[in-house]
Amino acid sequence: MKKMWSLVLALATLMLASPVFALQVNDTDTAAVSVELASKTMVDVNPAELTWTGLNPGSEGTSSDEANGYFAIQIENIGSHNITHIWFNVSNPSSRPFATGTNASYDAGNFVVLAREGSSNYYFPNRLEFNESRSLVYLKDPEGDMPPDDWHYGRFRNTSYEYFWMAQKGATCAASTFYIGDVPHTESQTGKTDFSSATGRTQVTLSDAEDGWCYGDIGGSNPFSGVYTIYVKNDTFDQVYFAHWNKDLHGGSGSNVAYFWDATSDPGIPLVPGNSTAANIRVWVPYGVYEGFSNQGTLTVIVNDA
Repeated sequence: MKKMWSLVLALATLMLASPVFALQVNDTDTAAVSVELASKTMVDVNPAELTWTGLNPGSEGTSSDEANGYFAIQIENIGSHNITHIWFNVSNPSSRPFATGTNASYDAGNFVVLAREGSSNYYFPNRLEFNESRSLVYLKDPEGDMPPDDWHYGRFRNTSYEYFWMAQKGATCAASTFYIGDVPHTESQTGKTDFSSATGRTQVTLSDAEDGWCYGDIGGSNPFSGVYTIYVKNDTFDQVYFAHWNKDLHGGSGSNVAYFWDATSDPGIPLVPGNSTAANIRVWVPYGVYEGFSNQGTLTVIVNDA
């Protein structure tokens, strides 16, 4: 019995040690495989939702305040065609949200600011501001009236910094004057409030844009010189957009609006299929926003090949 087991073991060992031979190949042939992709421009953005919580009025929401720690969005070319331009559009409130006493009046999209990957220069794509809900008794218009009389006025709300602006009333906004203060109003300083003095104010002469709006580039010595193009609502003069990353807002007129990705200048190459870029994202919440969750907003990424 012992010899039989030894024989079985020896046979098993011999089988395991035997070399493995490849199957014999007697002939081969090939078949050509071709795949043609249609020209399709497509983009994918992630994450699909961002939530900032616990922010104070007049503060900046960063990745530390975002529910998942997100600090940027990834923009990927998932199509088959080169992307030449990327720009953005954010949702805005439909009417003046301040002094309404409800958080549903505010749109979280209006708080969004974006910066290119590796940059700390954050700008609003298209922040919408409205004229003041009531007279500000400490504000003087360019004609010396206090409170202002023949001028619509409001604030460009930039976290805890508020820059007063004034839009000249008239039948049309084309060739009319828009002023913005160079010194902000904050909790500790009044800022530029006397617009009858040329010191500390920047003048913008408006031109026709599209869809009943006028536009002008902020220049001069203002902190937003070369940064924002303004769009003023014609006839009513009570709404003002401050735009940077939205290239086609009301026709895209203005020198200060910019593409986030531009294959002809910055970065100078197209975003090819399978490649991606990132946009750093934060929210700048102004003073006077009602407590709780503001109305959920949207950030839209727009791409083309032109």
